[in-house]
Amino acid sequence: MTATTDAGDGRDDSAIQAQEGVPLTVAAVAARLGVAASTLRTWDRRYGLGPTAHEAGAHRRYSPDDVARLERMRHFTLQGVAPADAARAAMSADPEDLQQAPSLDGAPGPSVPHEPLLVDPLSLAAAAMEPDQPRVQRMLAQEVREKGIVRAWTSLARPALSMLGKRDRSDRPGVDPEEMVQAAVLTAVRHVTAQAERGHHARTGAEPRRTVLLCAGHDHRLRAHVIGGALAERGVSARVLRAENAGGAADLLAALDSRGARVLAVLGHPPGAEELVRAVAERGDIEVFLLGEHPPDVWLPRVRRVRTPSAAVEEIAGILED
Repeated sequence: MTATTDAGDGRDDSAIQAQEGVPLTVAAVAARLGVAASTLRTWDRRYGLGPTAHEAGAHRRYSPDDVARLERMRHFTLQGVAPADAARAAMSADPEDLQQAPSLDGAPGPSVPHEPLLVDPLSLAAAAMEPDQPRVQRMLAQEVREKGIVRAWTSLARPALSMLGKRDRSDRPGVDPEEMVQAAVLTAVRHVTAQAERGHHARTGAEPRRTVLLCAGHDHRLRAHVIGGALAERGVSARVLRAENAGGAADLLAALDSRGARVLAVLGHPPGAEELVRAVAERGDIEVFLLGEHPPDVWLPRVRRVRTPSAAVEEIAGILED
């Protein structure tokens, strides 16, 4: 059951009742926080964040201070703080601080210091399944800061996606754990790329011009974006080309020329890759890299094979730096 809306000022009944000191039911508090009633019961059972007063023979109701603690708990978890840590912070707050607890109806809340997260593929997969998007993004961002975008992909995101792909369970409508992890990876790549481009422009006053074209089908597109982000860190501009839109050899050569590209990297084995690779390599002025375990069966002098993203970044950047 959802709270009704007051026609006078747009606030829901639970907000008005909380401000007036009226104890609230589990359903009213759940509606106010935007969580399931079962979540409130879990927080009560695990962390002691339940109603502090209870009259015999009456349903348990939340006091204004109880609601304030829960709002603080909810704000912290939305910022990516682990539930146990968020509960400790909410429970340890002074009563006066609770009166200024972050509001969930648009009022700004206090800044939340982010403690380092325990990051591993299983934890990332679990956060995506909850789903807890802020925590997923924080985990990716922390791993990128500490290890770089390629390591964050190979040691964290890719194993988590593999785990999620093998699970035998259904998802609630609107919840797609794999999509959430993929979106977090793309967000991290955008941040890395923008930061690298700003740094390059500050140092040189110009945009990176050494362009790499990364051609990838759907199954390898995310890895192509990761490699592009890592190349940006090395001062190399990259673009990701959808293999299904590459067209014929003439179209691909025109795309390379329009970008001023010196390198074509083909990820995986998209349809028609052999013809495209041969046409580009035989022209003689563009280096070709075939990335992955099962590349196209093309053996020419200007065609190199690289299996891992980190090796691809090193070799491509090395050629362009010569």
